[in-house]
Amino acid sequence: MIRSMTGYGRMEAGDAGSHFSLEIRSLNNRYLDIQIKLPRGLAVLESRVKKTVQERFSRGRFDVSITRNGGNESAGKLVVNDALASQYIGILEDLKQRFGLSGEVDLSLVSGLTDLITMTEVKEDPENLWQILSKGLTQALDELDRMRNEEGAVLAQDIGTRLDTVDRTGQAIRARVPVTIDNTRKRMTETLNRLLAEQPDPLRLAQEIAILAERTDVTEELTRLDCHMAQFRALLGGSSREAVGRKLDFLMQEMGREVNTIASKAMDAQISMDVVNVKAELEKIREQVQNIE
Repeated sequence: MIRSMTGYGRMEAGDAGSHFSLEIRSLNNRYLDIQIKLPRGLAVLESRVKKTVQERFSRGRFDVSITRNGGNESAGKLVVNDALASQYIGILEDLKQRFGLSGEVDLSLVSGLTDLITMTEVKEDPENLWQILSKGLTQALDELDRMRNEEGAVLAQDIGTRLDTVDRTGQAIRARVPVTIDNTRKRMTETLNRLLAEQPDPLRLAQEIAILAERTDVTEELTRLDCHMAQFRALLGGSSREAVGRKLDFLMQEMGREVNTIASKAMDAQISMDVVNVKAELEKIREQVQNIE
């Protein structure tokens, strides 16, 4: 089973005290690249999030975004500095008595002293947070994986159809090879007979013609091309979850080399046209392979 490297997953997770929104996008990448965006208070969980993704995927760029409580970076609470408040009140009362000042040292006066009340971050148990996050993360990755599998099935079907076209064209080329060799031998014989001033040794002439004609024989290249295609189909239709994108890419390079050799050796207009069609199909397959994990 092949998987695309393009996918998307979204999930909500939370309990009575905490709520999280998780979004994960994956795109093509030669390697596994994981970018994680977390609220400041959840930074301690980044390594766990990354490990969870690494355990399930081997290639692609993953953008993981987790927000909390509608975007609040962290939970906190207001705290009164009792000791500082006591000093303020004592000093104000002392000033009032010493200098005969009017007015009362009351709540309205004390509340204006902003440094008496501060916001402190609430310390939370990372294990409790991870219990909530891990479930949502798993569900989001399941959704993303499902999308990658569905797109992978579409890619496999399209590639399989194009491989059928390449196979039919290859069979047509193979069927024409004997005709090509025979035509080449005839052309060579005619040319040598015109150029040689005296009659050459018939046996030696036949050997030279055979050697030159063999250089136009692309049967070996066609056999290797068939072998590469068989390996390609086996990987394409495999049932394991192994990442095969790199192997498919390598086989595409090998198939391209064989087709280029056929194009350079074949001295036949029909085979040249067939090779152009094969190259066009292989290029379309190569583009599809770039999106396979």
